[in-house]
Amino acid sequence: MDVKQRIDLLQSLLDHQKKTETASTETASIEEFTKMDGVLATLREESINENFLGTIQEIHTYVDNGRESSNRTELVKHHHLNLSRWVEELQLLNEGGGKVTIDYEQRKGREI
Repeated sequence: MDVKQRIDLLQSLLDHQKKTETASTETASIEEFTKMDGVLATLREESINENFLGTIQEIHTYVDNGRESSNRTELVKHHHLNLSRWVEELQLLNEGGGKVTIDYEQRKGREI
């Protein structure tokens, strides 16, 4: 799997969690968090845009918390805005061009 495919997979997993946060059942399985952890581990080994490294750290913290959480549904709800931003930033990373993070003023600060 190349870098673009791994970014697509991570984006898809995060987007799925964002879209299912209002479901009455568990929104994110431990398997999803484990899969994201594996994708993040391989992305950290790659040479990707250094402007994206902070976002990778944020997603990694979210994934670690998700793997250890007893209430992943609440975790996903709490990170709804972050999930939206991460999905968008992953799209920017895949499109290239150097811009990979949303302007601070646009997003009114981070929630981590």
